[in-house]
Amino acid sequence: MTHPNDLNRLDEVSLQQLFHPERVTTLIHTVAPYLSPEGKTVVHIMPLAWRIGHLAMEPHALWEMFSENHDRQLIVIPDSTVAPHSAGVRSIVDQRISVLESTNMEIMLMGHIGAGTLSVSQLTWYQRGPVGILDDYIKFLHASARQPRHLPVSETVSEAARRFCERRGIAETDRIVVLNVRDRNFLPEDTIHFYRSADIAAYEPAIRYLLDQGYWVLRTGVAGSVEAPVEHPHYLEIWKESDYTDLLDPGLIGRAHFGVTCSSGPEAVLRILGVPQVMVNGVLQCGMWMNPRDKLVFKNYRSIGDGKPARLRSMLAQGVARHAGDDDVATCGFAAEDNTADEILQAVIEMESSLAGSRQTDETAQRRFLQIGAEYQTFLDKGGHPSDLSTVAARRSQYGYALPWTQLADSYVNSHPDFLE
Repeated sequence: MTHPNDLNRLDEVSLQQLFHPERVTTLIHTVAPYLSPEGKTVVHIMPLAWRIGHLAMEPHALWEMFSENHDRQLIVIPDSTVAPHSAGVRSIVDQRISVLESTNMEIMLMGHIGAGTLSVSQLTWYQRGPVGILDDYIKFLHASARQPRHLPVSETVSEAARRFCERRGIAETDRIVVLNVRDRNFLPEDTIHFYRSADIAAYEPAIRYLLDQGYWVLRTGVAGSVEAPVEHPHYLEIWKESDYTDLLDPGLIGRAHFGVTCSSGPEAVLRILGVPQVMVNGVLQCGMWMNPRDKLVFKNYRSIGDGKPARLRSMLAQGVARHAGDDDVATCGFAAEDNTADEILQAVIEMESSLAGSRQTDETAQRRFLQIGAEYQTFLDKGGHPSDLSTVAARRSQYGYALPWTQLADSYVNSHPDFLE
């Protein structure tokens, strides 16, 4: 697969070749048989469908933004025999979105570019790229002042999860927590993603707490993921089960009471299904949003200069939320460390009590968190941070954690008393 960062630095001649009229004509001929015969169709090229987070969030955003004024939403993705994608998420997407698989790599390359939107007659070519579509969706939520809608779990996925649970004695009334922890064994050659990884060993106290409370803890992952140091009949690393298929992940997520996640693709599945999650070891970023019952626990950021715990306002001012790697964050003057085992445990306890309605949220801290976010969004609205004129990726103009229902976990405020100063 071509790395998107290579495409973000195309010169003018290369860009003109990429969008040569002959290639655009090929795209039009490719999608023509799939257009709505009676109404408008919006087309979005999605080259990163092989990444579960993109396969979840991009079609969901397209559906949210265009379903009220376009009869059909069509995504063009790489051929699944070349770039396999999650069968479970695909089954969910298929309920609302038309999907066209293509072997034409020239079309796929166009999909990385944040060029804009072109409407001709009944066709809208939405050419905003992976960054642009999520940025536009957050802007849509800000402007519409409504909370996100969610996609239903498909019957195929639900049935696969039901059979999986039945074979293990997991009753319909049993409570499930889905756990996702990204470690450095995932895409180890792509070191930029280490910023979002964490050590599974630090999750052991939280896992054991949930097991003691009577939950089944089902961990998602991929072959090669680091095993948790936990052996218990109600703890499963599902990808290691003999009957595992990738239909199961969203089905089990859909059954979960809540999820314990991190800044990694599978958390997007909880987001589009509306399953509450506590995101621990989260990274500060512009292009993500949370649901009203979710809680955020950021990594432990420190100032490189003096080693002191970082403050949210300072990190936003220095542009940390625009970046997705340790090196770039370091250029802003900060470093991120994993949450401690106790921080993860306290966040999980808070999440459980919050969903049970037995916890009073620190409203003062929440107002402060949202105020700082709103001020940063105003800064972005005014053209904040210098634009990178060498990139053709869409500019990040939205801070999703400024959406008014976003919640910072009280436990994080308690362990980082200066974070909101």
